[in-house]
Amino acid sequence: MKRIRTFGDEVLRTRCTSVTVIDERVRRWLRYLRETLLASKGVGLAAPQIGIRRRIFLARNPETEKVLTFINPEIVECCGQRIDLEGCLSFPEIFFSIQRAEKVTLTALDEHGRRLTTEATGLLARCFQHECDHLNGILIIDYASAEEKSFWKERLEKLRDRHRS
Repeated sequence: MKRIRTFGDEVLRTRCTSVTVIDERVRRWLRYLRETLLASKGVGLAAPQIGIRRRIFLARNPETEKVLTFINPEIVECCGQRIDLEGCLSFPEIFFSIQRAEKVTLTALDEHGRRLTTEATGLLARCFQHECDHLNGILIIDYASAEEKSFWKERLEKLRDRHRS
Protein backbone atom coordinates (compact mmCIF):
# COMPACT_ATOMS: atom_id res chain seq x y z
CA MET A 1 0.00 0.00 0.00
CA LYS A 2 1.20 3.49 -0.87
CA ARG A 3 0.61 6.74 0.96
CA ILE A 4 -2.20 8.77 -0.56
CA ARG A 5 -1.05 12.27 -1.48
CA THR A 6 -3.21 15.03 -0.05
CA PHE A 7 -4.16 18.57 -1.02
CA GLY A 8 -1.09 20.76 -1.22
CA ASP A 9 1.15 18.05 -2.71
CA GLU A 10 2.30 19.39 -6.09
CA VAL A 11 1.99 15.99 -7.80
CA LEU A 12 -1.80 16.38 -7.63
CA ARG A 13 -1.60 19.46 -9.88
CA THR A 14 0.45 17.71 -12.57
CA ARG A 15 -1.02 16.79 -15.94
CA CYS A 16 -0.09 13.14 -16.26
CA THR A 17 1.61 11.58 -19.27
CA SER A 18 0.26 8.65 -21.26
CA VAL A 19 1.40 5.09 -20.75
CA THR A 20 3.22 3.94 -23.89
CA VAL A 21 3.86 0.31 -22.96
CA ILE A 22 2.32 -1.95 -20.33
CA ASP A 23 5.39 -3.53 -18.81
CA GLU A 24 6.36 -4.87 -15.38
CA ARG A 25 6.71 -1.32 -14.04
CA VAL A 26 3.13 -0.46 -15.03
CA ARG A 27 1.87 -3.78 -13.61
CA ARG A 28 3.62 -2.89 -10.32
CA TRP A 29 1.89 0.51 -10.31
CA LEU A 30 -1.43 -1.23 -10.90
CA ARG A 31 -0.80 -3.50 -7.88
CA TYR A 32 0.04 -0.45 -5.72
CA LEU A 33 -3.12 1.31 -6.90
CA ARG A 34 -5.30 -1.74 -6.24
CA GLU A 35 -3.86 -2.37 -2.76
CA THR A 36 -4.22 1.28 -1.81
CA LEU A 37 -7.74 1.59 -3.23
CA LEU A 38 -8.96 -1.49 -1.37
CA ALA A 39 -7.25 -0.54 1.90
CA SER A 40 -8.69 2.99 1.76
CA LYS A 41 -12.18 1.71 0.91
CA GLY A 42 -12.41 4.34 -1.83
CA VAL A 43 -14.48 4.23 -5.00
CA GLY A 44 -11.62 5.34 -7.24
CA LEU A 45 -7.93 6.12 -7.15
CA ALA A 46 -5.78 7.85 -9.76
CA ALA A 47 -2.05 7.28 -10.19
CA PRO A 48 -1.00 10.82 -9.13
CA GLN A 49 -2.70 10.25 -5.78
CA ILE A 50 0.10 7.80 -4.98
CA GLY A 51 2.80 9.89 -6.67
CA ILE A 52 2.78 8.31 -10.15
CA ARG A 53 2.45 10.85 -12.97
CA ARG A 54 0.84 8.54 -15.52
CA ARG A 55 -2.66 8.39 -17.00
CA ILE A 56 -3.97 5.45 -14.98
CA PHE A 57 -6.87 5.07 -12.58
CA LEU A 58 -8.79 2.29 -10.89
CA ALA A 59 -12.46 2.36 -9.97
CA ARG A 60 -14.51 0.02 -7.84
CA ASN A 61 -17.93 -0.65 -9.31
CA PRO A 62 -20.30 0.09 -6.39
CA GLU A 63 -22.80 -2.52 -7.60
CA THR A 64 -20.42 -5.46 -8.13
CA GLU A 65 -17.38 -4.39 -6.03
CA LYS A 66 -15.23 -5.37 -9.03
CA VAL A 67 -12.10 -3.22 -9.43
CA LEU A 68 -11.81 -1.81 -12.95
CA THR A 69 -8.52 -0.67 -14.51
CA PHE A 70 -8.25 2.24 -16.96
CA ILE A 71 -5.03 3.19 -18.73
CA ASN A 72 -4.94 6.35 -20.88
CA PRO A 73 -8.68 6.95 -20.30
CA GLU A 74 -10.73 9.47 -22.24
CA ILE A 75 -14.32 10.46 -21.67
CA VAL A 76 -15.84 10.48 -25.15
CA GLU A 77 -19.48 11.16 -24.34
CA CYS A 78 -21.47 12.76 -21.51
CA CYS A 79 -25.16 13.30 -20.97
CA GLY A 80 -27.40 14.65 -18.24
CA GLN A 81 -26.30 16.69 -15.25
CA ARG A 82 -26.53 16.18 -11.53
CA ILE A 83 -25.20 18.04 -8.50
CA ASP A 84 -24.13 15.87 -5.60
CA LEU A 85 -21.75 15.90 -2.66
CA GLU A 86 -18.34 14.56 -3.61
CA GLY A 87 -15.35 13.59 -1.55
CA CYS A 88 -11.80 12.58 -2.39
CA LEU A 89 -9.15 10.47 -0.69
CA SER A 90 -6.78 13.42 -1.20
CA PHE A 91 -9.19 15.65 0.77
CA PRO A 92 -9.98 13.45 3.78
CA GLU A 93 -13.37 14.16 5.36
CA ILE A 94 -14.02 17.18 3.11
CA PHE A 95 -16.97 17.31 0.70
CA PHE A 96 -18.07 19.73 -2.02
CA SER A 97 -21.24 20.00 -4.12
CA ILE A 98 -20.15 19.28 -7.69
CA GLN A 99 -22.10 19.17 -10.93
CA ARG A 100 -21.15 16.20 -13.11
CA ALA A 101 -22.61 14.36 -16.06
CA GLU A 102 -25.09 11.68 -15.01
CA LYS A 103 -23.91 9.27 -17.74
CA VAL A 104 -20.51 8.96 -19.41
CA THR A 105 -18.81 6.79 -21.98
CA LEU A 106 -15.11 6.21 -21.41
CA THR A 107 -12.49 4.60 -23.64
CA ALA A 108 -9.20 3.27 -22.28
CA LEU A 109 -6.83 0.33 -22.26
CA ASP A 110 -7.22 -2.42 -19.70
CA GLU A 111 -4.31 -4.00 -17.81
CA HIS A 112 -3.63 -6.29 -20.80
CA GLY A 113 -3.46 -3.42 -23.29
CA ARG A 114 -6.86 -4.19 -24.83
CA ARG A 115 -8.97 -1.21 -25.92
CA LEU A 116 -12.27 -1.00 -24.03
CA THR A 117 -15.30 1.23 -24.01
CA THR A 118 -17.32 1.49 -20.80
CA GLU A 119 -20.59 3.26 -20.09
CA ALA A 120 -21.41 4.32 -16.56
CA THR A 121 -24.19 6.14 -14.76
CA GLY A 122 -24.63 7.55 -11.27
CA LEU A 123 -21.78 7.11 -8.79
CA LEU A 124 -19.54 5.21 -11.22
CA ALA A 125 -19.95 7.94 -13.87
CA ARG A 126 -19.08 10.54 -11.21
CA CYS A 127 -16.03 8.49 -10.25
CA PHE A 128 -14.82 8.27 -13.87
CA GLN A 129 -15.05 12.05 -14.24
CA HIS A 130 -13.38 12.67 -10.87
CA GLU A 131 -10.45 10.34 -11.64
CA CYS A 132 -9.99 11.74 -15.16
CA ASP A 133 -9.82 15.19 -13.57
CA HIS A 134 -6.98 13.93 -11.35
CA LEU A 135 -5.05 12.89 -14.46
CA ASN A 136 -5.30 16.50 -15.68
CA GLY A 137 -4.32 18.12 -12.37
CA ILE A 138 -7.90 19.18 -11.58
CA LEU A 139 -9.13 18.73 -8.01
CA ILE A 140 -12.55 18.86 -6.36
CA ILE A 141 -11.67 22.18 -4.74
CA ASP A 142 -11.58 23.69 -8.24
CA TYR A 143 -15.37 23.18 -8.39
CA ALA A 144 -16.07 24.47 -4.86
CA SER A 145 -17.99 27.64 -4.19
CA ALA A 146 -16.48 30.43 -2.10
CA GLU A 147 -18.85 29.46 0.72
CA GLU A 148 -17.70 25.84 0.65
CA LYS A 149 -14.03 26.87 0.64
CA SER A 150 -14.71 29.16 3.59
CA PHE A 151 -16.54 26.40 5.48
CA TRP A 152 -13.60 23.99 5.04
CA LYS A 153 -10.88 26.67 5.31
CA GLU A 154 -9.26 25.36 8.51
CA ARG A 155 -9.02 21.74 7.30
CA LEU A 156 -7.79 22.82 3.88
CA GLU A 157 -5.05 24.95 5.44
CA LYS A 158 -3.93 22.02 7.64
CA LEU A 159 -3.64 19.79 4.58
CA ARG A 160 -1.77 22.43 2.58
CA ASP A 161 0.56 23.27 5.50
CA ARG A 162 1.81 19.66 5.61
CA HIS A 163 3.45 20.21 2.22
CA ARG A 164 4.95 23.66 2.79
CA SER A 165 7.84 22.61 4.99
